[in-house]
This record gives sequence, structure tokens and C-alpha cells, in this order.
Amino acid sequence: MVIRQVYLVQDNQVSRTLGTVLSPQFTNIQNSNFARVLLGLPVLFQFVVDYGVDFLLIFGFSVIGGVLIVNRSDDWFAIFTSLFLITFGVRVTNLANMIAITPGYETSGGLILAMGDIGIVLFSMLFPDGKFVPRWMKFIAPLLIVTMLGIYIYPHAPFFWNTMGRSTYLWVTTTWYIIGLLSSIYRYFRRATLAQKQQIRWAFIGTMGPFLWFLIFQVLVGLTPAFSGTTIWATSFQIVSRLAGIFLFLMLPLFITISIARTKLFDIDLIINRSLVYGILTLGLGLTFALVLGLISSISKNIHQGDQSLLVATAFSVSAGALFQPARKKLQRFVDRFFYHIQIDYQKTPAEIRAESETIITSTTLSSYHDLRLIGRGGMAEVYSATNPKSKPVAIKVLRATLASDEQFRIRFMREAQIVSGLEHPNIVRVTDFGDENGAYYIVMELLSGPDLSHLINREKQITLPKTVSLLRGVADALDYAHRQGLVHRDIKPSNVMLDSSTTPSRSVLTDFGIAKISDAHTKITNTGMLGTFDYIAPEQIQASADVDGRADVYALGVMTYQMLTGFLPFDRPNTGALLLAHLNAPAPDAREMLHSLPRHAAHAIQQAMAKEPKVRFATAGEFITALENA
Repeated sequence: MVIRQVYLVQDNQVSRTLGTVLSPQFTNIQNSNFARVLLGLPVLFQFVVDYGVDFLLIFGFSVIGGVLIVNRSDDWFAIFTSLFLITFGVRVTNLANMIAITPGYETSGGLILAMGDIGIVLFSMLFPDGKFVPRWMKFIAPLLIVTMLGIYIYPHAPFFWNTMGRSTYLWVTTTWYIIGLLSSIYRYFRRATLAQKQQIRWAFIGTMGPFLWFLIFQVLVGLTPAFSGTTIWATSFQIVSRLAGIFLFLMLPLFITISIARTKLFDIDLIINRSLVYGILTLGLGLTFALVLGLISSISKNIHQGDQSLLVATAFSVSAGALFQPARKKLQRFVDRFFYHIQIDYQKTPAEIRAESETIITSTTLSSYHDLRLIGRGGMAEVYSATNPKSKPVAIKVLRATLASDEQFRIRFMREAQIVSGLEHPNIVRVTDFGDENGAYYIVMELLSGPDLSHLINREKQITLPKTVSLLRGVADALDYAHRQGLVHRDIKPSNVMLDSSTTPSRSVLTDFGIAKISDAHTKITNTGMLGTFDYIAPEQIQASADVDGRADVYALGVMTYQMLTGFLPFDRPNTGALLLAHLNAPAPDAREMLHSLPRHAAHAIQQAMAKEPKVRFATAGEFITALENA
């Protein structure tokens, strides 16, 4: 018992020392309702939880602001936005507000509060192009600065924010917030371009977080005295206010980041933005878990009249560990869908990729085809060379055994056979037969003697413009023909273009219509598995795979053309999420940066083919090839 009392004394001494360093108001925290609610918990733990919220807010705002400065130190508005985010992140913490009312520190603390309020109002007036709209608003800005500095940095003045009266203070600050909001609304409806409207919408959503917190947890307290008293309801309201502040305040840097990422305002790397989003939200969840652990421990002490902290911590840690990964994936999926409109669940490995078993072909004979020999293996099928009854060489594509047991894949596989067998074009692989035998589903096609285009790219690294045009002209003709038949290939990539060396020059042959879309066809078959290869996938396939037309193939053809000419993919990202975001948001790169000898018109043609909006692209693949070739 004596040892326990010594440890408690030491714990309180450490808590007081740390509190004195970080905040002159620490003695008040020890006696607060917040401390009494967390029944019996160490004071140091209460202190860490309370200031953990402040740390999370400062961290979230500062990291994003720092990234902005590093990436666009040459842009004054980027620098202003960075400083505004960092200052505002400090301004909304309890620590900053405590310092601002501590005798002797009012001016320095008040300066932080003033800069935060000035920053958010000016940001609302200037975003996204750094100009005042309407122009006469620039004459109001000095009044804003004078007002905020006046009420925050003169502690002995009658208009000091902490002595002027709560209602007056709320009236002054809310008026300026509304002026900034009205300026943004005016810009949106009267002056903004379509791109700027998109930026303003996202930034507006972000500013609503702090604004809602201000209305709910500041105005409501002012109007309802019960919430500012010492009752258990007032204390509970304060706890809810602290937790809600994490998410509502972090909405501001989060949505500003999304606005920047979607519109390329400051050209920030998308993967950094994503990492910040997930990092901030994960830290928020972690802090919430810590608070829940503390509350459960307190309840346990009161029920069992003993310290069950170790048992509770162990049980909670096991539960949190088991739930963390599923929760993180759900959170990431929500962000993908809600913020970026990514409909593809790229976290799941499609069944085509998971299938690793061999097919059920165990002999050299299938139906009336003989001398089967494996020549290729893909995600959905294996390809064999064989001879038909007339002793002519053919290629036989056989659905993998694992997938043959799945009705959806069987239907998709046979649907491909029916689609391609109805096409007659010299640059589309000819299908001569299809069917199933003893559970083996197969498609018989012409046997092409050459490699696929990906092998050529790997061997030559960079292909000349004339040769690229020659190879892709046949592919473009095949696509335009398929589009006229109501088909969209949706998986254009080098490995699906075979080079038939039996002709001079080599004939480019389009293959693999396995995920082709039939125009106006109402089917769920195309919604399973992968809809296109991610390196070449069009933005509309990522966001709404059911609503694509031939211009999605034009986009993929543009990506493939860039790769053939430069030897690199236009969007090379370290993970799938960043790659999809690049297709959605990152501007199509200029191929001349990689290949200086490329004519300007060719580089511009590639960029137009890869436009984010389908209506901006070439209407047909043939038009793209013509623009690529001609000045």
C-alpha cells in the first residue's frame, strides 16, 4: 500500500511538472469536470488525451501546409495557403486559447488567434486564384486585419475578446466569417470558370467543418447556459465538443487537399495527399480508441471496485487489432467512393488474378483438334497451339478450370466467343469455333505467328513515330469498326495487340474482347472482375464503368502511344490507388519532355486522346492516328 501511494505521488508530481511547462492552466484541468468524469484515471493520462487532440489538429494542418510550401514555394498564394493552414491549425486548439487568456501571455496568444481568423476569412475571399472578387473587397481586407488584431492583442482594452462579452464577440467574428462566405458565393455564381467552381465546391465543404463546430459548440453554449455549467451534461457536452472538433476542423485541410488534387491547383503529388488523408483519419480513430479505453477502464473500476485496467487494455487491444485492418479498408473504400468517385474496388484481388490452377486439359486432343501445346497463360485462360481437322494450325483459348466452375465467368468467356465470331475485320483476330467439352470451355482462333506489342516495346524501348503510326493504324481501324458494331473493347493494352509476322509489313491484330461492352446491353456480367488494365484505364471506367463508349478505347490508345514513343507509361505510380487517382486528376504529360525530337502536333494529339473528359478527346481512333501523323 505504501509503495502504491508513493507511485501515485510521483505520478501527480510528473503530471504537474509537465502541465506547468505546457500550460499555465493545468491546475484547472486537474479539478475540472472532465477529470471527474474519467473516474479514477491518472491525471497524466487525462492530460495526454486532452492535449492529444491538440497535437492531432496541429499535426494534420501543419503537415499539409508544409507539403504545399515544399511543392510550390514559387507561388505566393500557395505560400499564403500553407501559412494559413498551419496558423489556423494552432488557432483552433485549446492550448492556444488557454495561452491567450493567461496573464502575461495575452498578446502572443491573441496574435495566434487573430492570424487564424484573418487567414480563414482572406482565404475565402481569395480562393482559388488569389484575386479579390468583387475587386472592391480588397478595400475591406485592411478593416478585417485591424478588427481581428484589435480584439485579440490588446488585453486591457474594453473591446478585448475575452472581456467584451460572449454575444458581442460572436457577433463580430461571425460577421466576418459570413462576409468571406458571401464573397466566395459571389465568385462562384458570377465570375468563376467551370474548373474554379469545382475547386470552390470542395473548399466550401471543407470550411463548413469549422463553421459547423463554431455554430454548434460555441453559439449553442452561448445561447444555452446549461451547456456551460458544471453539471454532468455540460461535461459530456465538452467531451463531445473535443472529439467532434478532430473531424470537423480537419475537414478544412482535408477538403482543400482534395480540391487541389482534383484540379491540379498546386500540382501536389497525389500519393502524398492520399497518405495525409488516411494518416489523419487513422490518427483520429486511434485517439478515439484511446479515449474509449479510458472510459471502459473507469467504468470497470466502479463496477468491480478494483483496478481492471490491464485486463481491459488487453481485451481492447486484441479487439482493436482484429478490427483495425477491416476498419481501415472500409475507411479507404469510403474515401475512394465519396471523395474521388472511384467505383472500382481495387483492394480486392479479382478472381481472374487469384486463379492459379491449371486447366483440365490433360491430353493433346480437344474435340476435333489435335497436337495441343501450351504457348501462353493469362489471367482468365490458357492458350494452346493445335491443328484443326484440315491439319491447319490454330490457337485454342481455354478457360481456366477454377473459373470454369463459376457461371459468371463461363458466361463471359462464351460471350467473348460470340462477340468476336461475329466480327469480320483484318485487324481483329478471327474466331472459327467455340464450345465446351467435358467442362473445358474453349475458343478456336487463327494462330498468329508473331509476338505481341508488349514484347516489341520491351525489346526496342522506344519506337519511332512512323513505325508507331504504322503499327497502330490497323488497331485504330479495328476499334472504329468494333465501335460501329456497338462494341467497346475496354481493355486496350500492348499485350492485347498481336503482330502477325506472316505479312509484310506485320499486321497488327486486336485480341481479347473478354470484357467488351455491348452498347445498350443490360447485363451484370461486365461488372465482375477487372474492368480494364489499370495502367491504361480511362477515367470514366474508374468512376462509372457502365457508362463508357468508344472514347474510353481512344484514351487507352493514347496511353499506349505515349508508352511506345517514350518507353515509359504516362502515369507511373507506386500503388494502385495513386495510379487510379492519376488517371482521374493528373494532367496528361507532354511526351516531348521524354522525347525532345517528337513533333509538337504529335505530343498534343496524345494529350487530347488522354483528355479527362471524353467529349474533349478524338471522336474516333482513326482521327487520333491521323492527327498523330499529320501536322
